[in-house]
Amino acid sequence: MDFSDISSYSDAQVASKISELESNVEFHNYISSIIFPKSHRYLSLLTNAYVRWKFKKLFLNCFSIDDFQKRMAPLVESMIASTTDGFTFSGMENLTERPTLFIGNHRDISLDAAFLNYLLYLNKLNTVRIAIGDNLLDGGFAEILMRLNKSFVVHRDIKGVKETLRKLSKLSAYINHSIQNENESIWIAQKEGRANDGNDFTDESVLKMLFLDQRKNMSVREWVKKVNLTPVVISYEYDPLDTVKAKGWDFQEDWTSEQINKNDLEEMASGIFGYKGRVHLHICKPIKECDDTGKLAKLIQEEIINNYYLWPSNHTAVSILPELNTNYLTMEVSEENQNSLSYFKDRIGNLNSQQKEELLMTYARPFFNKEKARLSPGP
Repeated sequence: MDFSDISSYSDAQVASKISELESNVEFHNYISSIIFPKSHRYLSLLTNAYVRWKFKKLFLNCFSIDDFQKRMAPLVESMIASTTDGFTFSGMENLTERPTLFIGNHRDISLDAAFLNYLLYLNKLNTVRIAIGDNLLDGGFAEILMRLNKSFVVHRDIKGVKETLRKLSKLSAYINHSIQNENESIWIAQKEGRANDGNDFTDESVLKMLFLDQRKNMSVREWVKKVNLTPVVISYEYDPLDTVKAKGWDFQEDWTSEQINKNDLEEMASGIFGYKGRVHLHICKPIKECDDTGKLAKLIQEEIINNYYLWPSNHTAVSILPELNTNYLTMEVSEENQNSLSYFKDRIGNLNSQQKEELLMTYARPFFNKEKARLSPGP
């Protein structure tokens, strides 16, 4: 089957795609505006020339995806150093050289899988191919960068039953082919789109799609073992886009696709370069036994919620939502909670009351979901 329309780029495409980026003025303008946001117009030609020279120097004689990612690694390290107060991880014993289907919670457009890839890179393990929605792909420089970084296309808002089945079957075939035939691991979100409300819930339809191509050859139980299905959970102390998520995107209803794509790029940049506090990534144990996609969705969700790392920001958000806090009045207000309180006061200053509550709830919901899971009776 020809997967070229949805697949990440191959090694053979790397040189030509890097050449496209090197000559892409829009790409240079975009990077220049991020690095030199306050530069005057008369400096733009100079800054653009610098970006092009720097890019060419960094990726000179780059002829493979692996080489591209190795050259990107210092940039990821720089991002971590400048936008976080530390990146920690746990569950390393659950990583293996086996090709793996990682299913994770989804908070940031590009960084969730990037942190996983960086962790794999540090441990000299193969990086993952990353599922991204086609709403982020418009044929421009962002698509080239993402597909160079092993991203592949997930079609959304497909019209018609036949077309839906065709595209989902092809996507399922590509993912299973990647794991079983090309020894490539996969990262995919537990549901379509980001968890903008802080609820890390698993959508069974994602699992049905993943199993679709294999349903005639094996049982769900056999497939789960074959793909080494492993939940992963990432926790950001602070979300650079928390105010954006609190306000919502209703204002985009009359926007063109071009305007939406531009906004997506801006949000992606805000996520990458915005302050995140501390970041923790946990690799859960691979799921060994499950014979039904509904039960599997619950298992993945339980693993993600139970292993979500709660920060002082989560506790502080709960403490300042008194109408929701009746069962947790014993919470201590530590020095770290005070720091979070100062952060929230700054963030919610220009929001209305509904938006303020929603921002705080995005931080509080992981706490409530974790408590609900803890108090729920076992099977």
